[in-house]
Amino acid sequence: MPYQEHLQEARRQLAHAGRVRSPYLRLAALIYRIATMHAARGKSLLLRCLITFACLIGLAPGIADAQGQTRPPDNTALTFDRIEAVRATSDGVAGMNPDALNWTAPRAPDVGWTDVTLPDVWTRRWPDYNGVVWYRLTWREPAHPQPRGLLLEYLNMAGAVYLNDVLILRDNSLVEPLTRAWNTPRYRILDTPALRPGVNTLLVRVSGLAAYSPGLGPVVGGSPDVVHKRYEREQWIRRDLQLFSLAITLTLGILVCMLWLYRRDESAYGWFSVMSLTWWLYAVNQVVTRPWPFATNDAWEIFVSIAFLAYCGSFTMYVLRFCGRRMPRIEALLWTTFGAGALWLIVMPHDRIETSRAIWAIVPGVTYLASCVLLFVLTWMERRLEQRIVSMCALTFVVAGTHDFLVYFGVLTSNVYYTTQTSQVLMIGMAIVLARRFAENSRRIAQFNDELRVGIDNAREELAHTLNRQHELEVVNARLAERLNLAHDLHDGLGGALVSSIAAIEHAPHTLPPARFLGLLKEMRDELRFVIDTAATHQQGELALVEQIAPLRHRISVLFETQNIECIWRLDGISQCVLSAAQSLELLRILQETLTNVLKHARATRVIVELRHDGSQITLRVEDNGIGFDMNGTRMHTDASETGHLHGTGLNSMHRRAQRLGGSLTLRRENDATVVMVQFDRR
Repeated sequence: MPYQEHLQEARRQLAHAGRVRSPYLRLAALIYRIATMHAARGKSLLLRCLITFACLIGLAPGIADAQGQTRPPDNTALTFDRIEAVRATSDGVAGMNPDALNWTAPRAPDVGWTDVTLPDVWTRRWPDYNGVVWYRLTWREPAHPQPRGLLLEYLNMAGAVYLNDVLILRDNSLVEPLTRAWNTPRYRILDTPALRPGVNTLLVRVSGLAAYSPGLGPVVGGSPDVVHKRYEREQWIRRDLQLFSLAITLTLGILVCMLWLYRRDESAYGWFSVMSLTWWLYAVNQVVTRPWPFATNDAWEIFVSIAFLAYCGSFTMYVLRFCGRRMPRIEALLWTTFGAGALWLIVMPHDRIETSRAIWAIVPGVTYLASCVLLFVLTWMERRLEQRIVSMCALTFVVAGTHDFLVYFGVLTSNVYYTTQTSQVLMIGMAIVLARRFAENSRRIAQFNDELRVGIDNAREELAHTLNRQHELEVVNARLAERLNLAHDLHDGLGGALVSSIAAIEHAPHTLPPARFLGLLKEMRDELRFVIDTAATHQQGELALVEQIAPLRHRISVLFETQNIECIWRLDGISQCVLSAAQSLELLRILQETLTNVLKHARATRVIVELRHDGSQITLRVEDNGIGFDMNGTRMHTDASETGHLHGTGLNSMHRRAQRLGGSLTLRRENDATVVMVQFDRR
């Protein structure tokens, strides 16, 4: 709970008729029985082992309690004749100023003593008193006293113990900031000369604050062996188990935080880490002996209460994320309320701290119990083993939390809080479930990787089959394309040569000498060889345009001279122009087809061939003064995409070649001349 309350006799429980007398062991047996029945139906070894471990760790105080109840009676137990208490004043005289804050009283007052019973909480007698109270315990020893063991189960908050005015133990700080020794048992062996025959007086000086239930717990005297065993049991419950719990909490928090850093999408891991850290900050209150880093105990207790608020809030968030739920409005309301509570605790004055802390212990406590109920409902509705494990672990913590709430408000006569010990049941259960979920996710990832590998292999085989099929289709298409290219090359090249030869023979059928006739045949042979060579080297390397055009220029010029056609060549900037073999072939075929059309159809007497390269663009322009084209009323200008308006294999071939060059082909009449122009960008 947020702070120690009602320091009364610990573990004074009702007796039970059965062999198991401790209520904690009865609870452990009941939980184990229910869990094993459920695990037997589900055949879950994990659940049975986990609940066994939970019962052993979380209810270890009950085992110690049962051992304490079954110990043999101590015939040497010390019986006090009288137990009294008095408030201290500055001059050592009681009653002068009941509300005086006297922290430096040098000795106990002589008068004003009041009979009390232990355990005692002095605020029931002196409300709102902050300061020092002296307790006086007297008893008689025989003429030859034997050594006795003395155990003070607790005192709140700090104190000093005197036997017959001899100091036998003292806390470090008896003034604010007080030593926080409220949960520390104290053991001493009383022997001579401090222990003397006859009347012995034990004075206990207790410094405390009214807001934190100051007073003195049970004081036990008797045989050193018997009392020391009881001291060891108290030390184990109040200190050792607490340290063990804190170590487990911090270790699990760090471990799960590392898992969350590895998988950020699993927000449940992150909230578990926050929950572990805030619980550690809250539970460390059970073992710390000074309020560092704060200057006062008030500031420390406020810090502990705020840590409890943060813990309950993060636990609720963990439950929601663990069960795969998101409730934005409720979550916003939760953190707004807890934030307001933290601010309230910070700004409250000292005289209202007790009430404020009580309020802000109830609100998060109820929230925590509601979250546990939600966890039970969701886990048992979804019927998932891992979630049921967490709900069973939470049941133990809920029982311990209910017990501590009853202690906190004085319903039970105890000052021992069990939430810090039993919290490990919930922490370990959650950690095991999260680790199991992490391992399951890792296994699924590995399985997914195997499935992905198989899928990739299948996709690779399918892709290989598709690529092979595509390659076969590409080969077929390439063959068809080569056939079409060969047909166009034969038409534009060898066809043009045939047309030229026929025109020469028709021009002078009887006067053509044999040598000239043989030359025409050689030209056709050369043209055929050129077609074959260009087809073989269609995609190989880059060639200078001037080198490619020279043979065609020579052949065309000779042919035009025989036909009495003036041929003018204007070449500009092509000496350094280098084109690929495919581009050179396309351009030469367009030029050859254009000149063949002039020779065959134009009836021209003059032809001007212009080939210009301006760095980024190549322009071919052929102008003749012939009769032109009969377009049958269609437009005289078209681009490469409008070949449907032109007829004839030659013109269609020229347009397709211009398209492959990435340019355009235009035909028009200009000043009684026919102009064919091709333009394309150099790539």
